[in-house]
Amino acid sequence: MVWTITGWVVFTLVTISTIPAVWALKHRRLAESSGSEAGQAGRVAADQQSAEVIEVSVIVPARNEELQIAEALKSLLRSENVRLEIIAINDRSTDQTGTLMDAAAVGDPRIQVVHVKELPEGWLGKNHAMHLGSQRAKGKYILFTDGDILFEPGAIRAALDHVTSNKLHHLCLLPKMIQGSLLENVMTTFFGLAFATGMQLHLIRTRWPMSYAGVGAFNLVEAEFYRSFGGHEPIRLDVLDDVKLGKLVKRNHGATDFLLAEKWLSVRWQPSLWGVITGLEKNGFASLNYSTNQIAVVTLIFLLTFVAPVVAPLCLPWNQAAGFAATLAMWHLVYGWLVWNVPNGRRLIPFFLAGPFLMAFAYWRSAVITWRQGGVRWRNSFYPIQQLRAGLYR
Repeated sequence: MVWTITGWVVFTLVTISTIPAVWALKHRRLAESSGSEAGQAGRVAADQQSAEVIEVSVIVPARNEELQIAEALKSLLRSENVRLEIIAINDRSTDQTGTLMDAAAVGDPRIQVVHVKELPEGWLGKNHAMHLGSQRAKGKYILFTDGDILFEPGAIRAALDHVTSNKLHHLCLLPKMIQGSLLENVMTTFFGLAFATGMQLHLIRTRWPMSYAGVGAFNLVEAEFYRSFGGHEPIRLDVLDDVKLGKLVKRNHGATDFLLAEKWLSVRWQPSLWGVITGLEKNGFASLNYSTNQIAVVTLIFLLTFVAPVVAPLCLPWNQAAGFAATLAMWHLVYGWLVWNVPNGRRLIPFFLAGPFLMAFAYWRSAVITWRQGGVRWRNSFYPIQQLRAGLYR
């Protein structure tokens, strides 16, 4: 009886939490909103103010990004119908990143390059770079973006249309993930599903305080509003800088939104499956506030929602395992719905279960490494776990 009830409770909770969130992730696209009636109204308003084109300051913090930074800056410079100021921050790179930034700035006054030689005490490197760039920014809006993002020419203008027509203070966009190996794609698409569910993206436009988001690829924020809460100062020691910027906006009663932008932005998140796993090394445990209790709770949820639906139908009578079996079917249906129209997405569905198990491994690996070394090593600097816990923006 206990297993029967538990199985159907798990099924109900999975259904309620995933379907609306995945709908928001799948259907709320920048292309649709910018072409909607509201978007057209925003474009008309912008055309009426054509004498005063909106200026955007783009902050590009980068460390050892020599493989992508030149093309990323070129794609930004091709932006249309917007006045750009690009502030490229070379954060103590040991490769050719700074040299490539300087080369891109030659002959183009829209780019200014800042070379960071030393990291001030009490700051994470990337957070400090973004804060430094924002202090130089003159635009009405500030766009924070990573050094490996490729922009389509109309991306920033389409985002501004959405922001102005919907009177937003903050907009984050999720780019298209350039495809890698099969299991890498399974894991990255499952990460998107988990992100949408965890943040409850369908509630992001509401006042619900636990629904917020930020994306390192594209965090656009109104400059005056950003400065009103101290910019990156409150999150100077928070590893989840992109997400916590979204939390800052929500905490300060700003209007925020999250959209899919696969037609406008693209990125190869990591170079391989192992790159995705190691890329979560600093973020995984950080997303659980470096808390043993929280990782224990998340592990219990993982056991109930992914392990039990696989094991229960093999070990229990059907009447007791039915709820768990329905949960397993629901996960596959939701995941299939998410990837159905993605190029080569349908071939990922049979391998869906690899996603949550790989993600669980990555998060536990992050926790074990952080515990073992007593903190996080990031951008060639070491931060003790006590310092990181004290610097969390909660």
